[in-house]
Order: sequence, then structure tokens, then C-alpha cells
Amino acid sequence: MTDNYRSAVVHTQTLSTPAGSLICVSVADKLVACDWVDGWHRQTVQNRLNRHLKGTVVHQPNAVLRELSEELDSYFARERKAFDLDVLFLGTDFQKSVWQALTEIPYGELVTYSDIAKAIGNPKAVRAVGGAVGENPCSIVVPCHRVIGIDRTITGFGGGYEAKVTLLSLEGHRIACDAALDKSRWRIASADELF
Repeated sequence: MTDNYRSAVVHTQTLSTPAGSLICVSVADKLVACDWVDGWHRQTVQNRLNRHLKGTVVHQPNAVLRELSEELDSYFARERKAFDLDVLFLGTDFQKSVWQALTEIPYGELVTYSDIAKAIGNPKAVRAVGGAVGENPCSIVVPCHRVIGIDRTITGFGGGYEAKVTLLSLEGHRIACDAALDKSRWRIASADELF
């Protein structure tokens, strides 16, 4: 399937958002990446794209990237709760199943890695699901920020903890921190917690 895209023109653009800068990639009228410029898995995503896409790279937006920019602006303005872009997942069948499951998490809802493993019919693959979620190439559009630890902790995120907190707060979640400087202890606040 991806061979149809190997020689297509690849459009890229960097977009700034309130949560951080994103490198966005489109091919054949589909979004293939919306990844954090300084994300911890940025090179992994880039290496995967390089394996699947061999076409000419054009560093300017096309219709897909212009639409992405408008939809991201609407999302951050709290006017949009879902994205209408056609996304092309380039990865293993397992990764694609996880990323597809992420697209089904409604705005403002939270799930755990275990929930995703169950949703794809592989409840014992929680650790592998965590790896696939971590390598999601289309952040925000494919809402991996809505996945949290089973103990309601805010788990690692390609854009960093601050970006994940920004996105979760935007979607109406209150964040609590058990230790002011220990980001690994940030969590979703329970309804009865006062700040």
C-alpha cells in the first residue's frame, strides 16, 4: 500500500502552537506527520517516514497543511473537538491498529494503555501499546495526549510533559502535582480535589 506513495511529492511545514512547534508532513493529499519539533521520538518518526517516502521534499504547505493549520487554530481556540483531515499511517500493522484506536478517543475523554490494548483485541500487549502510542506520528490530530497511566498519572509524551498538560487543560482537565518539581508525579485531579 505505501509503495503508491514512495515517489510522491512530500510537503512539509513547521507550525507554532500554544503547546509547542510541530513539523507537519503531507503526501498525496494525506497527513502523515504532525510531530513535535523537539520531541523525544522525533528522529524515530523521521526515520520511519524516510523508509516509506522517497519522493521530492517541498518545504511549503499544500492544501492539507493549510487545512491542518486552520484546524489546529480552531482546536486551540476551543472551537474544534475533532479533526477532519485524512491521515495516512505509515508503520507496522500493530502500530496502525493502535493509532487508529487513538482516533476513537473522544475530546476530553481519557483512557489508559490497557484500555487501548483491549480496544485492539490484544489485552496483554500493554507495554507494546505504550511503545506504539509513544511513536504516534500525528500528535494532537491522533490524540495520544488522552492516554494516561492507570493511576491517573500523566505519562510521557512526545512533546514533553508541559505540552501534554497544556492539551489536557485545554480539554477541561485539572492537573494536580504531588511534588512541585517532579513532573513524573503530575496527574489528573480527582473531582473532589481543591487547589
